[in-house]
Amino acid sequence: MDSTLSAAPWTTTRRIEALLRLFISALLMALLTSCTSIKLVADYDAEAAKAITDNSAQVFAFYDKLIQAKAKAGTSKLSYAAFADDWGKIETNIRVQVVREGSRPLNSESQQISEITLSLWQKYRARQLASDDYSATLLPLHRDRFQRLFTAALVAEKAKGLAVADKTGEGDDEGKKQ
Repeated sequence: MDSTLSAAPWTTTRRIEALLRLFISALLMALLTSCTSIKLVADYDAEAAKAITDNSAQVFAFYDKLIQAKAKAGTSKLSYAAFADDWGKIETNIRVQVVREGSRPLNSESQQISEITLSLWQKYRARQLASDDYSATLLPLHRDRFQRLFTAALVAEKAKGLAVADKTGEGDDEGKKQ
C-alpha cells in the first residue's frame, strides 16, 4: 500500500487554519518588535558637552601658561608650587566629569575617556611635583594629548545627539524615482 494514501490528507480547512495561525503569529511578532527598541548608547547631554568644553579650555589655558612660564624661565626649573592651585582646581573639575560620565548608564566610551584624562592629569601633576620642573619638550606634547582626549570626548557626546534618521539612514530613498 502506498504511504501517501494512508496518511490523513490535509483538508482545505486545516490548511487555512494553519496559514491563519502563521500569519497572526508573524503579525504579532512584527507588532511587538516594532514597539520595542534596544538602547545601546546614552542620550546626548548638553551639560556634559559644556563641561567637556569648559574643562578643555581650562587645561589649554593652563598649558599655555606653563609653556610661557618655561620660555621665560629658560634653563631654570618650573616650580610646582607656582602652579599647585591650578593643578588642583583643574583636577577637581576633571574628577567631576569622571563622576558625571560614570553615573550615566550606557556611557562606557565617554566614561573611559574621562578616566584616561584624569589618570594622565594625575601622572603629569605627580611628575612635576616630584621633579619640581616640567620639561619644555613635554609641555606641548601633553597639551596636544589632552586636546585629542577632549576632542574624542566631545565627539562621543555629540554622536549621542544624532537624529534617528542620521543613525539609521531612514528616509534615504525618499525622492528617488522608481
